[in-house]
Amino acid sequence: MRRALLSSPRSFGWTFWLMLAMPRALVIAMLWGLTHLADMPLTLASAVIASDALVLIWQITRYHHSADAHIRDTGAMVASWGGYFACFLALLASATLWWDLVLIATRPPVEETFDQQMRREREQLYVLEVASDGIELRFEGEITYGLKARLTGLLVAHPNLRRMSLTSPGGHVFEARGTAQVISAAGLDTYVEGDCTSACTLLFAAGQRRSLAPDARLGFHGYGFATVVHLPGYDIEAAQDKDRAFFLSHGIAPMFVARMYDTPAQDMWFPDLSVLRAAGWLRD
Repeated sequence: MRRALLSSPRSFGWTFWLMLAMPRALVIAMLWGLTHLADMPLTLASAVIASDALVLIWQITRYHHSADAHIRDTGAMVASWGGYFACFLALLASATLWWDLVLIATRPPVEETFDQQMRREREQLYVLEVASDGIELRFEGEITYGLKARLTGLLVAHPNLRRMSLTSPGGHVFEARGTAQVISAAGLDTYVEGDCTSACTLLFAAGQRRSLAPDARLGFHGYGFATVVHLPGYDIEAAQDKDRAFFLSHGIAPMFVARMYDTPAQDMWFPDLSVLRAAGWLRD
């Protein structure tokens, strides 16, 4: 009775669809999903492949017994050989996906591009982080390429930011100008915790309200990057005049602006607090 049921056309069809075709399609879909993982340990890939190979062997064996009985009892071979062809396709598809899993598990780590390396190295020159209260943003370190973009991204991600604390020896004046524009447009207050010198003063001046910690200092000197980075044709006076106009537009007294770049590039002028207050640097 049992053998007659297993060898019946209905039983043969059920074996093909319920034991082979449908489960194998589901497994292949799962394997295809695993091949889209960014990374996979080799031990996990090996376990998945070995387990699925055993399942596939069991499925083909089960189908073979059903097909053999179907041919013996009915003499119909077309459907049975069609099922064998489906087994071959299932084996081919599974083996292809197994090989993909091996490649994923054994591929070398993705090498860092030059742009990624440069961005990482520049970001190591400074700290730009949001305080736990979500209101203050702390910047400490050198002003370099990418600071404006990072600040813009943080302002979008943290719309409640209201103040930016500064401790910096300065850096790239072009990036400082762009960053200062972002600070000004966002209406941030600026606060100096340590020394804010050279190009950092552009960031400080951009604040809506500006204040200094008790021991904080602002430092000024003339531009000297044309010699340092070999730009003999660069007009330093024009660059300084451009930044003088920025300081004047943010309320710094003309007399202070007129002398702020008189100190040679290799030195630094640290005005007293009373001088800074009189010149309009502090806005409480």
